[in-house]
Amino acid sequence: MQCRTHPTTSAYNTCNQCGDWLCEECTVDVQGRLFCRGCLLKMAAPGAPPQPVGVPYSVPPLPMPVRGGRHVSGGLLFLFSFFFPPGVNYMFMGLIKRGLAALVGFFLIIYFIGVSNMPLTLLFGLALPVYILTCIFDGFNIRRRINAGESVGDNIDGVILFLKRNRLVTGVLLAIIGFSVLGTIMGILVNVIRWLMPLIIIGLGLYLLVRHKNPPGPPNA
Repeated sequence: MQCRTHPTTSAYNTCNQCGDWLCEECTVDVQGRLFCRGCLLKMAAPGAPPQPVGVPYSVPPLPMPVRGGRHVSGGLLFLFSFFFPPGVNYMFMGLIKRGLAALVGFFLIIYFIGVSNMPLTLLFGLALPVYILTCIFDGFNIRRRINAGESVGDNIDGVILFLKRNRLVTGVLLAIIGFSVLGTIMGILVNVIRWLMPLIIIGLGLYLLVRHKNPPGPPNA
């Protein structure tokens, strides 16, 4: 069974109030009873109905902070999103792994734009602004979730899950990257041969010249 909030994470607990499956990160233990954060907020809100008769434990007013303990500044996130490479906005929010993955993806696109031939250069050029805007909007969505008290994991499970579910998209991306890498290797080989060819011709000419001046003698009787 998978967690309600994190579809790629296995769930081991259920909420005593709504019954949804939860992973360890989403589970709140209150005096031996397990709750999700949403139900705990509803039960701790002013004017909430009392617990049914026979419930062995009661929920205290608010035994622990459920808002995540921090607030992400929208102004600073805007600065890191629009004036820095994609991925820096994730690092600003403490998502180092996700930020590094986004940063590597950005520089890979830049690399393929520089080494690919038309029409792949045009394709990667069109993909670059889409990639940047996706990282920007995703960053502000994560900020909203963090400020709402939701726990956001520092992983790229969502990207991996998307690629697994959309095998056609994954295959096309791998094919484009493979052709780009193959074209880069072929270009390097052509340049190496172009530089070595004059040396090969000069060496062959010197060899023929020396051989002409010193012809082999007659064989011994």
